[in-house]
Amino acid sequence: MKRLQISLTEAQYEFLKAEAFLLGKSMAAVLRDLLDAVIQTRQQELLQNDPIWDVIGVGAEVEGPTDVSTHVDRYLYEEFEKADNATHLRKIAEESDDYTVD
Repeated sequence: MKRLQISLTEAQYEFLKAEAFLLGKSMAAVLRDLLDAVIQTRQQELLQNDPIWDVIGVGAEVEGPTDVSTHVDRYLYEEFEKADNATHLRKIAEESDDYTVD
């Protein structure tokens, strides 16, 4: 734990003193508990208001194929295969380790 010296108003001091008496804790323990509660609340607020949540659903309205991850080669190379020598080159590549065109 870190030590800290703080200044309190009279009202803050009296509240802390009374709360400590009622809870049977030290004033320092009550102050730590109160601070923990504020930290937890603030962290929850920050998480709920994080702009990252605005990203959810961004792609929901995008139209296009839904099987891209399954047929990635078809979508990546389909246009390439329509070129003049592409089919012949692919056939050679699939049949052997020889990647030259006759």
